[in-house]
Amino acid sequence: MVNILWLLMIGASIFMFIARGDYEGVMNTITTSAESSVELLIVFLGAMSIWTGVIKLCEKSGISDVISKILSYPMKVLFPELHKKSKRAMDSIIMNISANILGLSDAATPFGIKAMEELQKINPEKDKVSDYMVTFLIVNASCIQLIPSTVISIRASLGAANPSDIIFPTIISTFISLIFGLISNLIFKRLFR
Repeated sequence: MVNILWLLMIGASIFMFIARGDYEGVMNTITTSAESSVELLIVFLGAMSIWTGVIKLCEKSGISDVISKILSYPMKVLFPELHKKSKRAMDSIIMNISANILGLSDAATPFGIKAMEELQKINPEKDKVSDYMVTFLIVNASCIQLIPSTVISIRASLGAANPSDIIFPTIISTFISLIFGLISNLIFKRLFR
């Protein structure tokens, strides 16, 4: 579906250039967009390499265990009894959230996939999502970030005067989205059960 949307947007853009008679604009836009994409990719590659290395260092040094202990208390509230049913699922969820907190959504993805696989193993109704899965999707989608490193990297590459001035608004907005997501989940659970 997303591919179709991208195709429609690109097609509409090309159509608008041609409708205006700006054939040169089509080629200029394509070449400058390709150049900007490659530059942005290089910036992302550097930032993601550094942060993925930091995550690996945290795992090897035991810092991730400390983070897991700190996050285990709120996770026991969000995912009651999950630590007893599947320690692997809980560990994957905590690692996913830890990576998201650091703004490393790409590094968080493998942990998110692993968490869903583990949650599916303990799911009594295999053809439906469990409450744990829905809660995890909400937490993962709201993606609370203390250090939005990806956005800071983009802002720095585009020449922002102070690329890190978005940290506080990001913390507030992601926390609000988490609260509203969890409240909505509770409301819909009560309405449709």
